[in-house]
This record gives sequence, structure tokens and C-alpha cells, in this order.
Amino acid sequence: MTSDAPPPPTGNSSTLDDWSAISNDLLQGLIHALNNRVAALSAFLELGRMGDAIDPLSELPGETAQLQQLSALFALLPERRTQAEPLELPAALDDAIRLHEHHPRLRAEHCEVRYEGTAVPVRAPRWALVRTLVMLIHAAKRGREASHGPDVASLIVQTDDSTMSIRVSVAGEASRDLLAAAALAGGSMAREEQQLVFRLPTLSELRRREREARTPRE
Repeated sequence: MTSDAPPPPTGNSSTLDDWSAISNDLLQGLIHALNNRVAALSAFLELGRMGDAIDPLSELPGETAQLQQLSALFALLPERRTQAEPLELPAALDDAIRLHEHHPRLRAEHCEVRYEGTAVPVRAPRWALVRTLVMLIHAAKRGREASHGPDVASLIVQTDDSTMSIRVSVAGEASRDLLAAAALAGGSMAREEQQLVFRLPTLSELRRREREARTPRE
């Protein structure tokens, strides 16, 4: 029996996966999930045609909802020419976690988010923010897998007066794609000791800067 899953990373990998590798794996996982849904619908319709006790119409709402969820996840993958918009970081993180759950090899790795402080709105292009978060989640899962450490990969979200930051414990360096995604989201990525730290200005901080820029200097 063969497997289409990519081989596990080596423990001494110095650079994290780029977006091309991650997105290809996610696309593979999403297509597999879509095929499962199509197969389930076909089976229900065939049972109904054969006069089975199962009413295929009763299954349609649940299957349709799952297809809609898959469609929404597919829509998160491509780059889009969209403007920055106010976003709730926890909602974007939920999207990123659900998307990465379709990774063929790392789907069994669980991810937890720990908030230190109250999450506040940010402003970013949604696709760029979700892409950055997916890559951080991937890094966290890879780090946990390689180190055989805690049972779950952890993301720590911290808030101060002007910045929201997400910390992930990893051994590798940020790829160019991760650095680029962070910049496109309006933030920055830095390595601090054994962590990657993604920082993003809060919405209130951005508005303060904009007001300050509009104020004439004496």
C-alpha cells in the first residue's frame, strides 16, 4: 500500500516550508474531502433509487452544509487583490486552523491557541492574514512533530496597547514566503530565541497613526 503524503521533515531542517509546498498539500487534502462528500451524496441517491429506508432528502442539508464549508476553505487558498479590512483575529485563526486540518500528513496533529489578554480587531487583507496564520500553524505542528514535545502544537496570542503578536515555538527559520505573507498582512515576522513572532498593529493603533499623519505640524 502506497501513500501520497509527503515524507516527514528532518529534525535539522533549517528553513520552514514555503507556501507552494503547503498549499499543494492542502489542495490535495481538500480535493480528497470533496471527493468523499460527492461519494456520500451519490450513495444516498443510489439507496433512495433502490427503495432503501434511508430518505436521501433528509441527508441533503448536512451534506450541503459540508460542501459549503469546503467551498469556503478552497476560497482561502489563492492570492487575491483585496484591500485591508477590519478583522477579528480569533475568527481568522479559526479559518486557518480548519484549513490546515486538511493537510494530508499533519491533520492528526492538534493545535491550540492560548490568549494572553483580550483579542482586539486588526486590519489586513483577509487572504494574506489567513495565509500567514496557516503557515504559522504548519510551523507549530512541524515543530511539535519533530521535537516529540507536548501533545498539541501551541500558538500564543498576546495583546498590548498597539500590537497583537502570535508566538510559535519552532527550530527552523522563517521562509521567504512566510516573511512576505506577514508583510502583505501589514505585520512583521521575527525570530526571538526559539520562537517565531508575528506582530500586527491593532486597528486602533493604525487609526491613531492615520489621525496623526493628517494632523498638520506646527
